[in-house]
Amino acid sequence: MKFTQVTTLIILISIFSFGLNVSQKALASEPVMDEYIKVEVRGKLNNGIMAIGGETTGVVISANGVTWELDFANSPKSQRKSEAMDGQMVVVKGELSVKRGVEIRQRWIVKVASIEAGNAKPNLSILDIKNDGVKKLEVSQTFGGFRETQIFYTFPKKNLILKVRIDNKNKDFAVTGKVIVFPKSTTAEGLAKWLNNQHSDGLFPNIPQPVSTLDLPNQLCSSMNPKFDKEIKTHLGNFNSYSIDFKIKDVEKIGDFAIKGFSGKAKVHVKNK
Repeated sequence: MKFTQVTTLIILISIFSFGLNVSQKALASEPVMDEYIKVEVRGKLNNGIMAIGGETTGVVISANGVTWELDFANSPKSQRKSEAMDGQMVVVKGELSVKRGVEIRQRWIVKVASIEAGNAKPNLSILDIKNDGVKKLEVSQTFGGFRETQIFYTFPKKNLILKVRIDNKNKDFAVTGKVIVFPKSTTAEGLAKWLNNQHSDGLFPNIPQPVSTLDLPNQLCSSMNPKFDKEIKTHLGNFNSYSIDFKIKDVEKIGDFAIKGFSGKAKVHVKNK
C-alpha cells in the first residue's frame, strides 16, 4: 500500500506533536534550583536500615506515622553525632527532597543540616531539683518506727512535689518516684502542711489536695552502692541501717513536665529477720 502525500504529512505532524509533549513534560519534571522545602522533624532515629536494591540511606526518622530517610552527605559532623543516638528521640533540621527509585517509587529524603537530642519539648516545664528554690526533706522514721525512706522535693514555684521512695523490705532497695501536682492557687505553706501530713501524726485540717499524681517509669529509677552502717535496736525489733546512692535518669515527658536527671544519697533501715 502506498502512502499519499497527505497521509505522510499527518504522520509527520503527529510525531512532531508527540515529541513536543514529551519535551514539555520532561522540562516540567526538572526541579527549579531556587526552590526548596526546609523541615524540622522531632521523632525517633533508627540506624542500620536495609532495603531491597539498597534503596535507602540506612538512617531514618519516624514521627506521627511518617518515616523519612536522612542524608548526611552535607553534614559529616551530624552523622557522627547520630551514631550514638540510635533509637532515641532527636530533632533534625534540613531540606526535604524526593528521589525516584526502582523498588520504592518515591523516597522522601531529608538532607540533614543539624541533629540534636530531642529530650524535651519546648512547651514542657522542666523540673530541676537544683533550681526554683527546691526544698528537700528525707523521712525514714515516724512515731510508729522505721519505714521505707521517702525523699520529698518541693517545687513551690510550680505547685508540685517530686517524691522518691526507697523500699526497705529487703536489700534490693527498689526505687520509685512520683510527681504530685497541686492547684495553681496552692501556697508554699499549703504544700508544707500537706507534706507534714504524709509522715507525721500531727495532721493539719483543710490541706490542699493534688489534682494529679504521675508515676515515673520504673526503669529510670535505681539504687546502687549499699553500705552497711550499723545495727539499731528498737522496741519493734532490730534494724540494719544502710547508706545507699540512688539515681533518677532524665524523664523526657511526664504530664506537662520533663525531669532533669539527678542523683543523691539516702539512709534506709531494713528490719532483721
